[in-house]
Amino acid sequence: MDSDLQQQSMKFLQTSVQEALENYELRPAQQEMMAACARTIERGGTLIAEAGTGTGKTFAYLVPAILSGKKTIIATKTINLQEQLVSKDLRFLASLRDFDYAIAKGRGNYLCLRRMNAFRTDDREEQAEYRRLVGWASETESGDREEYGPDRTSIWENVCSDADACRSKKCSYYRQCHYFLARQRWEKARIVVANHALTVLNSMLPDDSKILPKADILVVDEGHGLDSVLCDQIGLTLSARGIEYILNKLLKVDHRGIYKGLLSQAPALFPAVESLRTEIGLFWIRVRSGLGNRAIITGGLEFGEIMHSLSDSIKALISGIRAAATGLFQEDDEIELKAALLKLQKVAEAMETFPEGLDGFVRWPEIEERKISLRMAPIYPGSFVKQSILPSYETVILTSATLSVSGNFDVTTSVLGLEEADTLTVPSPFDMRNQITVEIKQGIDLRSEGSDEKLAAVIVDEASKTEGGVLVLFTSRDVMKRTWEIASGELRNIGFNPMLQGELQNRLMLQIMRESENSVIFGLDSFWEGVDVKGDSLKSLIITKLPFEVPTEPMVIARTDEIKKSGGNPFIEYSLPRAVLKFKQGFGRLIRSKTDTGRVVICDERIRTMRYGRSFLESVK
Repeated sequence: MDSDLQQQSMKFLQTSVQEALENYELRPAQQEMMAACARTIERGGTLIAEAGTGTGKTFAYLVPAILSGKKTIIATKTINLQEQLVSKDLRFLASLRDFDYAIAKGRGNYLCLRRMNAFRTDDREEQAEYRRLVGWASETESGDREEYGPDRTSIWENVCSDADACRSKKCSYYRQCHYFLARQRWEKARIVVANHALTVLNSMLPDDSKILPKADILVVDEGHGLDSVLCDQIGLTLSARGIEYILNKLLKVDHRGIYKGLLSQAPALFPAVESLRTEIGLFWIRVRSGLGNRAIITGGLEFGEIMHSLSDSIKALISGIRAAATGLFQEDDEIELKAALLKLQKVAEAMETFPEGLDGFVRWPEIEERKISLRMAPIYPGSFVKQSILPSYETVILTSATLSVSGNFDVTTSVLGLEEADTLTVPSPFDMRNQITVEIKQGIDLRSEGSDEKLAAVIVDEASKTEGGVLVLFTSRDVMKRTWEIASGELRNIGFNPMLQGELQNRLMLQIMRESENSVIFGLDSFWEGVDVKGDSLKSLIITKLPFEVPTEPMVIARTDEIKKSGGNPFIEYSLPRAVLKFKQGFGRLIRSKTDTGRVVICDERIRTMRYGRSFLESVK
């Protein structure tokens, strides 16, 4: 027998929603998912709900959450998805049923009035940017960077809200503070829309320091992306750029040879800061010469003693600055100085933790021409989910279009520690067989010579016979660039507008594609998901290679080694299911409505010649 909340939700959908939305169709898959969400909300527990493209999963979890009257946090993957959910779905539902909702972002997205008014620069470009910022600050109600313009970032990190530089209620701007006013809105709202990163960060904090309000329900939308966010947030990153930024806040020499920074008026401290800068620079040279890019670090680090010595040097500088400089400056500079020292203290602690590592974590360096860092992340974040996330909520709902392989959720539950969760799969209402034509190309092996030319020829040929836009999905940046160099000129010659990821912002590329019918996007990882382009603007999808994770990636090695130790088969249990989920995400970019039609061209014949290829094709039926 249906529960009260199921019945209320169904009635609301069939009357209020259907009457308010023109041409709205009741979808059995949406109703099935909504019923499962309602049951879980009423009795508590965890539900993993996989909903195919076009199901309408947002209403399926929002309607019962709203009607339940319970405080709910929705965690999406990106700020773009947050904005879409608030401005579209919640705004519509709030017109039918009275409830408050709010969007929650990390504090770095909010303007700090104290820091803005204290900001000084003699750089002309920064001065011009500052004048624009002050003009916007006099008009904005939210203080949200997104409203100001995400591209205007030259001075933002100097004027945004920063936990280490915050005086909270002691600040003279507290009553006007955009960040704390936003938090008040979160407290009052029934539905709070956050992102994965903020939700995970909140779960890491003690009860008296939580950022998000206490809630009954947590819905993790785009749940397939939670794993990577958990590993990033729980883990540790030491980067040369990050440390240099802190040191530059303290002291740096400008292009004229003049000292700038918080300590520029304390020449007695110059030698200590520069000595530490040199010591850290030598350390990164040692890392670059002694470690391989993305190679797993096992056992004690060979230069662990150097890291401990660096930690001591950092702490000594902190002590020296506190003794010699604290109390010498104006209040705003004092606050910024204390914030910089807190950040340095965290670097010192990380320097002590990294050499020996932690049980259940994997460590590796990331070494590029202009960037270098040391990373540490949990191999499986499931224990954190069980201990720090699940106990905080009566109900947790994880949903996405890609969480299972042919109805088997092991690849999701094993990583996230959700083995006890209820699971549900509802199919897409779209008729994929009739809306999509699939072609598998033969003879293209991207590991062999001449394959770039073959792939480029396929792309140009597909564009020439497609009456609409083309999305080309790559798994390798090098292959993408080589193919681009061959194909882009020919594409322009036949009247297409080719765009390469990295040359333009992703959002701008998609906007151009939506407003045209002759765009060809060459995209990597971020274009395998989150792309929503309807109609003739996207008529063809080219998958250049089956998206297996790079076997030499540190996390892949660590996880497959764990499976081997337990007697399992890493390919069957991990590598293949992960690739199938990624393939499903990419495949789902093409058909976004019942009227969409198009072609998928797969340039990896293993999908037909290898036994495991069947798993990919069956996943998108």
